[in-house]
Amino acid sequence: MNIDLLKKEYEFAFNGINLSEEEQVKRNMKFIKLLLSNNDPEVVDYHYNLLKYREYKDLYYDIRASIKKRPQIENYLFNKIDIETDPVTQGDILHLLGGLRSVHAASMARSYVSHENDYHREVALYVIGWVGIEDDIKILHKHMLEEQNPHLRITAASAHRQIAWRLSDSKDAILKSLKVGFENEKDDGVLSWIIIMIGSVSDKKLGLIEDRDDPYVLKGDLYKAKKKTEDFLKTIE
Repeated sequence: MNIDLLKKEYEFAFNGINLSEEEQVKRNMKFIKLLLSNNDPEVVDYHYNLLKYREYKDLYYDIRASIKKRPQIENYLFNKIDIETDPVTQGDILHLLGGLRSVHAASMARSYVSHENDYHREVALYVIGWVGIEDDIKILHKHMLEEQNPHLRITAASAHRQIAWRLSDSKDAILKSLKVGFENEKDDGVLSWIIIMIGSVSDKKLGLIEDRDDPYVLKGDLYKAKKKTEDFLKTIE
């Protein structure tokens, strides 16, 4: 395939950044369809290198998600991560390997979770939620308590739920970990999410809910939710 044609179609999609949502989707999907129509090495490399262009977030996310549809992409990405110098792209590789449920993802996430870069740790935490084992709750617990960045404490708490959904026998250990998080958290924003996780894992209505239209928005009275959560957690040994 002519790479110049791909570049032209990418530019066309990118220039839709300020157009209607319908037109954006139309252009983006047209480009992604063309991008995935060929698996020659130079096309795969071009696709991979587009991960470094992030100004148009929706197009960037579409490009990142679509790379998982390529055959044999797991080994390609695994071989890239150690030679990649861009830290965000390194994090994206881990994100993709986690999404692919790669055999490499869990061990890689465990090593990245101690990285100095916040994005590396964020991705590592939620990938552990996707592919980790019950023993990894200890890692999530540590970061839920010790991360300085509130967003990363939320990520660590949320990853508890991902493990609970996959490993039903881990529910008790998950709730005990979240209980300590609830008792120690001082930031109401983080505390709200810990309450959400406790309610979700235990299947209890604790007074806060995730908005159906925007999962990043919570609804409910935090003061009342704290009291309900405290009462529920008294039943957990």
